[in-house]
Amino acid sequence: MDKIRTPSLFPQRKKQKGMHPPISLSSCEVKFSELVIFIMERKMGVTRRTFLMELARRKGFRVENDDSVTHIVAENNSGAEVLEWLRGHKMRDSSRFELLDISWFTACMEAGKPVDSEKKHRLMEIIEEGESSRAKDVLTDERYQSFKLFISVFGVGLKTSEKWYRMGFRTLEEVKADKTLKLSRMQKAGKTPSKRSVINLIVKDAVRTFLPDALVTITGGFRR
Repeated sequence: MDKIRTPSLFPQRKKQKGMHPPISLSSCEVKFSELVIFIMERKMGVTRRTFLMELARRKGFRVENDDSVTHIVAENNSGAEVLEWLRGHKMRDSSRFELLDISWFTACMEAGKPVDSEKKHRLMEIIEEGESSRAKDVLTDERYQSFKLFISVFGVGLKTSEKWYRMGFRTLEEVKADKTLKLSRMQKAGKTPSKRSVINLIVKDAVRTFLPDALVTITGGFRR
């Protein structure tokens, strides 16, 4: 059986002055021996990985780096990236692991015990099914669909879309039928702007939420 070997994956670093040795966790009680976690350092960094490993051990989880591993946790990595990383370290049989997003690990830490891995946690889902259920849920969400429709109208940004949605509107026909709304001529016509205009509105509204006086200008391909 293939092993996840520490020397080949994580070369020993020289000890820097002022650095304190890690706290000994040999006395930590293992409460969930049937589940063994391996936390990938890729895109996470040594410091954060070490912190998460110590946190998990203090809560009774086993965190190992050998052939006893059952769950591999990654942060900001797709399923394809994790598979490529495993292959690069001679781990060709990935079927025996559960490849999970850091959100599953966080849920376990919050619960203080292992939680069932849902579709939104599994990194392999998008490879096996061709799509992510989490992304699919967002794209089919009523609020997202309404905002997408409203923002397609010239002069309508996120604030107006939010206002219309809260008023119970879901279609442009419902908006135009309400005589109490004061719409511009372009809004009444329901004219859709260029892609640049839509992006410009979205970006401006997002930036000005945090920086009201910011000057936002679309550049790049839209300027050619």
